[in-house]
Formats: sequence, C-alpha cells, structure tokens
Amino acid sequence: MAMRAGRSLSSGDLRGAEDAEKETLLDHDSEPDEDMLFNRTSSADGQLHIDGKISSVKIQIREVTDVMRDNVHKVMERGERMEDLQMASERLSSAGDEFREAARKAQRRAWMQNVRGRLIIIAITITAILCIVVLDVLALYLVLR
Repeated sequence: MAMRAGRSLSSGDLRGAEDAEKETLLDHDSEPDEDMLFNRTSSADGQLHIDGKISSVKIQIREVTDVMRDNVHKVMERGERMEDLQMASERLSSAGDEFREAARKAQRRAWMQNVRGRLIIIAITITAILCIVVLDVLALYLVLR
C-alpha cells in the first residue's frame, strides 16, 4: 500500500475502481513542479504513479475509442442517408423526365388541334365564298338567259 496525498491506495484499488472513481482517486490536477517539491516519491509510490498514468491512458484510449465508434456509426448513418437521398433524387429526375415528355406530347396535341381548328375555319370560309360566287354566277346566268 502506498500513501499519496493523505490517501491509501493499492494497485488492486485502482484496478477495481470505476473510471470516474479513478480520476478522482488519482488527482492529476497538480502541476509537475508541485509534485516534485511536495510529494517525494518512494519506489512503491513511483509504481503507483506509473499505474495511475497507465490507468489514465487506458481511460483516454476508451474515450477515444468510444468517440471513434460514434463517428463511424454517424458516418455509416450519413452514408445510408446519402444513398436514400440519391435514390430519391434519381426518382425525382425520372419523374421530371416523364413529366417533360408528357408536357411535350400535350403541347404537340394542342398545336395539332389549333392547326385543325384553323384549317376547318379556312375550309368553311372558302366553301362559303365559293357558294356565294357560284350562286351569283348562277343567278346571273338565269337572269341573262
């Protein structure tokens, strides 16, 4: 057992402690100069200090690993969302192409109906003019006869 800052800690205590407890047990907030002046380490205390550093590094490794797992999970979710967006974009693009083609067909049909309407009006006008001319010629023929 070693004494550090008024507490009695063993390596078993450090191994058995939870991560939050380890941070409070190890008290790494002091400056290195203060540690050298006020806490002269013995050989057992040096081992405790090394164990503390190893535990601290392990805690940091776990935190970094958790952060990386979260990041990988977020990237995977983002990739899935990107695939969903890409599929939706492709569907919208094909729907837009279909709409554009339908609009062209409707425009052609409307143009053809317009042309037919004008041709019918022209045909009726020509027929009316011909009827008037033929009736006038026939009336003149009958009058002159």
